[in-house]
Amino acid sequence: MPKVFAAGDMRRGQSLVVWAIREGRQCARAVDEFLMGESVLPR
Repeated sequence: MPKVFAAGDMRRGQSLVVWAIREGRQCARAVDEFLMGESVLPR
């Protein structure tokens, strides 16, 4: 679905908190790149 971002428990269901944190960071970077055209956030 265009312009919809999801991460962690919302995307994969209940799982390890470290996976949710990692996916949250990846999602934040993807949103930053989408809105700004690039991202300076760490991978």
